[in-house]
Amino acid sequence: MDLVYDLDSLVFSFLIIANEHGKLIGDLATEVPTLRNGGISRDGRTYVYHLRHGVRWHDGVRFSSADVKFSWLAVVNPNNNTLHREGYDRIASIDTPDDYTVVLHLKERYPPLVTRFFTPLQEGVKGILPAHLLSRLHDINQAPFNAHPIGTGPFKFVSWDRGRRMVFVRNDAYFKGRPKLKEIIFNVIPDDNEIVNEVKVHDIDLVTSPPATLYDQYKALPGVAVSLAPWNAQNVLIMNERGQLHDLAVRKAISMAIDYASIISKIEHGVGTITHDIVPDVAIGYTNNPPYRYDPATARVLLDRAGWKLGPGGVRQKDQQRLDFVIHISAGGANGRLIATYLQQSFRAIGISLEIKTYPYSVIFSHEGPLYTFKYDFADYSLTLPYDPDNLFYFGCAYWFPKGENIYGYCNPAFDRFEVAGLRTDDPVERAKVYHQAERVFHDTVGIIPLYNVRRVIVRSPDLKNFSTAPASAPWWNAWQWDI
Repeated sequence: MDLVYDLDSLVFSFLIIANEHGKLIGDLATEVPTLRNGGISRDGRTYVYHLRHGVRWHDGVRFSSADVKFSWLAVVNPNNNTLHREGYDRIASIDTPDDYTVVLHLKERYPPLVTRFFTPLQEGVKGILPAHLLSRLHDINQAPFNAHPIGTGPFKFVSWDRGRRMVFVRNDAYFKGRPKLKEIIFNVIPDDNEIVNEVKVHDIDLVTSPPATLYDQYKALPGVAVSLAPWNAQNVLIMNERGQLHDLAVRKAISMAIDYASIISKIEHGVGTITHDIVPDVAIGYTNNPPYRYDPATARVLLDRAGWKLGPGGVRQKDQQRLDFVIHISAGGANGRLIATYLQQSFRAIGISLEIKTYPYSVIFSHEGPLYTFKYDFADYSLTLPYDPDNLFYFGCAYWFPKGENIYGYCNPAFDRFEVAGLRTDDPVERAKVYHQAERVFHDTVGIIPLYNVRRVIVRSPDLKNFSTAPASAPWWNAWQWDI
């Protein structure tokens, strides 16, 4: 999915984006709606976006507020196969009083809206679509547009040789200025070692999403610029808390069985960092919680006191229940097998058994797969964190899938109270106070276990100038400024 988001940034534009520092700035919108500038009403139910003048689609048609309204209708259209409608479904209606003004009327106050409505900040990235090409269709699932997209971004889509390469050319009429690069050719090379060789001989100017396992190898190459960039993402160990994992003592013991620093140094090659919170550090209310500590001796004592005694095979049991679990991982994950094997050994050291099961990505994350049907104990994967601290949709007691995205079995009334309170005001200062409390509750009750913060490995030719990334799902925020 990361690659799709990267390429989206070349072809499409958004209302709001983040720069390299994570600060929200306007893209197709001239500014970010706030209470202070009048873009958000005092009751939090009306949002006003002012659009740039002089923007045109790649086919020359003028961009207008009608495109924004149509794009929203396409997202909420039940005939379209849309992932992540959260936020869009909170909108009751949209008015377009003129070509450069979009007025959103919400069903109720929803402070995260500005970070989710046509932004590239988190999972479910959605650019603005052309109404003049798509509005007459019953659905856009199989539209020819999908194989030859037309946007308002800095580069025009030219061709797609499936499985081999994609070609993009400069959009001379781009509204932020003429891009410096004449052409971008994206080559598909399925073998990571072959990519290393291509970089070594300087046939590649930029590597998209290189794995952390090759970080040291890339750093050793002469004449190659290798760096690490912030990313609002984490690798997480999630738990189904509907069984033995409902016991807080068990969850706390597991959090103490893991040597996080070793995972970062030995498996992530120093690319990751220690986590403190379940929201990114650019979010309102980010809380510098103490990281879970590695202390297997205390973990064993905690389990003993909770009545989980060692039984046959060195596996703890209590009331005829055993701490005997399965971890599900994706076959496509770069470090999934390594992390799962490490966790298996760590769990064994405190008397917990862990079996590893591997699934195709399309299976493990499908709505019929083990996670969304609650048929799992543990799973490990990486995800981009929501830009806003609101996590009620993911961990709230009333948001079990399919009503929400709570697939964890986590339910804590204190956490819910703070999360609900955070949605009752648009004042960032007041919201920060509330989310500090929510995140401390979640941390202390071990809702999930973040293993490490993810950083992006950047591998590029030193000749590629002005390259920077935003800490968002779609990181290429300034592609029009790249130069060679």
